[in-house]
Amino acid sequence: MTGVTQNMTGLIHPSFRALLVYALCCALFAGETRTWSQREFADFEKGVIKNLSVRSDGGLTLAPQSKEWFDTSSAYLWSLARDSKGNLYTGGGSGAKLFRIGPDGKGKVLAELDALEIHAIAVDSKDRIYAATAPDGKVYRVAASGKPEVFYDPKAKYIWALAFDSHDNLFVATGDQGEIHRVTSDGKGKVFFKCEETHVRSLTLDPAGNLIVGTEPGGLVLRVSAAGEGFVLYQMSKREVSALVAGRDGTIYAAGVGSRQAAPPASTPVAAPPLPAQPPSGPAGARQANPPPALNVAPLGVTGGSDVFRIESNGSPRRVWTSPQDVVYAMALDSAGRVLLGTGNKGNIYRIESATVYTVVLSVPATQVTAFETGAGGRLYAATGNVGKVYEIGPGLEGEGSLESDVFDAGLYTQWGRLSFEGAVNGGHIAIQTRSGNLDQPQKNWSPWSDPITASTGGRIASPPSRFVQWKAVLSSTGDRSPELNSVDVAYLPKNVEPHVDRIETTPAN
Repeated sequence: MTGVTQNMTGLIHPSFRALLVYALCCALFAGETRTWSQREFADFEKGVIKNLSVRSDGGLTLAPQSKEWFDTSSAYLWSLARDSKGNLYTGGGSGAKLFRIGPDGKGKVLAELDALEIHAIAVDSKDRIYAATAPDGKVYRVAASGKPEVFYDPKAKYIWALAFDSHDNLFVATGDQGEIHRVTSDGKGKVFFKCEETHVRSLTLDPAGNLIVGTEPGGLVLRVSAAGEGFVLYQMSKREVSALVAGRDGTIYAAGVGSRQAAPPASTPVAAPPLPAQPPSGPAGARQANPPPALNVAPLGVTGGSDVFRIESNGSPRRVWTSPQDVVYAMALDSAGRVLLGTGNKGNIYRIESATVYTVVLSVPATQVTAFETGAGGRLYAATGNVGKVYEIGPGLEGEGSLESDVFDAGLYTQWGRLSFEGAVNGGHIAIQTRSGNLDQPQKNWSPWSDPITASTGGRIASPPSRFVQWKAVLSSTGDRSPELNSVDVAYLPKNVEPHVDRIETTPAN
């Protein structure tokens, strides 16, 4: 022990002497083995994820297969519909082009409408196509040849949603007067329901044939009967009900976005032409680096993230998902009846598993997921904004996916011990590799990836001693079941540093 000085003006109390000796002895002994554990959603989402889904309670599984189905070369898309032959129809802005995409993924411009954008598309029982435009709100019927004709003019500035009932009556959700029009197959229509809101932003039908309606700026979810009688099911704390879906059992899921308390009084949205360099925000009022150039339903500066509520058939509401950043643009049911959320501004698709658990199913290479449409055999199609593409998702799983963990900093020179993990292979494979280095970012001067550890009981880490370490998990399967990885533990032993005592002083007795 070096540099020790003493300034003792009295006797050292025996108990203090014992405590001092014990502390010095402990400092000389080697440190204890420690464990770096990764098992929470927050742990996994810090890593680099490829072809994996992440559950909110920490599980990692293979993501559904996904691929780009069609590129419209538009800046953004807002709607997606499918006819009985498997053709998809989509449209958005950049000149209000209506696209038809065949079952083989080949598409073309079917029609160009006299408007700034297409915000809603619907298909009737005879496979006739209807497209609604804004800001000069009209409903066009487009023939198979591509010839458009004005089918109905509600005398409203905006049309936000279209829905057909079982009798081929078309319901048209409008703003800025907050009206729903019912239009018969011959193009004759009138106001079916008028709410005290500025905009009817979302629309669907429940299994009983009631309209389920979402509004802005009050964030109301209403049920409107076949007789046109409305009843408020729930008022959300958010400003705008951006998407709705009705389950087979009559359960309603509603997505609310934007902070109602912080927003100024509702005003008529102003249409703006597409300006790729400085576009205004989307209808959910999201702020992002390069948002799609859409109409402003909610004002610029609206914040507050999103909430999704489940409203039981008996009217009981419960929040089942929330995010302070993600904005929900679209909702759909998958083949198992689970709710899917299309969000921005990271292109995430979420799946609600229960009232407390959700899964980040995958992220598409676009900023917003704006619309869904189900396909044959459990397939799902997603339309996007920034940029305007259509993706095919499922029904199969990716053959392989990986997660590169966040870099762990042990704080000083460290020996790496044993790596172990918890999970289930389910007929597939789980393999985990490690690498280490003395730079805080994995670069060329780190060690290469080690040989994989495949036994869940673990194995000795072969990466050299260093300050930093990282692991990579690879999940693979050739069947219809995915392996599941729940946690990874890395044991490590920091090098003991001998103590250096510069000075010891004691106070006088008593």
